Amino acid sequence: MSDPSPPPSTEAELNSPELRFLTALWDTWQALTTVGEARLRALHGLDLRGFVALSYLQAGLQHPADLARELGVPRYEVSRVLAALDALGTVTRERGDTDGRGVIVRITPAGCERWGAALQTIRTLTGPALARLDHAQQLTLIGNLQGVARAALQQPSPSSTPTRDQTRQELSHD
Repeated sequence: MSDPSPPPSTEAELNSPELRFLTALWDTWQALTTVGEARLRALHGLDLRGFVALSYLQAGLQHPADLARELGVPRYEVSRVLAALDALGTVTRERGDTDGRGVIVRITPAGCERWGAALQTIRTLTGPALARLDHAQQLTLIGNLQGVARAALQQPSPSSTPTRDQTRQELSHD
């Protein structure tokens, strides 16, 4: 009986746009987050998820369920992020609804300052990479990545793994 090893990959498969896109995305993510996460922690006491959460809160999101939906993560993950941000004094969590069940998250003045300083750190990381592109190319790249993300979220997925939209629907009913 012969070994049922898979056939070798073809040149076309190895150079397919799908594989090249994912590896480029992976390489970019690794290059930026490895250094970025370390700098955010060392200089500002934040991890990348905390920084992104503060960014959304800058835009006025106030309920943990909204933040979970925007980040595409479960509410328990948002609770962990908010607990860490609360411990840093960057946010406050208060009961907001009259029945005491709703939580409102507010960014503190110290949180605004920390976020602003962290944003400068992020700019020093991403700026040189983006500087290779002119402003129009930067906007095109960002728009294209957002479009790919939206298209990926709308793809059917195996029933064992909920899609981000299904997660959003579940969160909106909680």
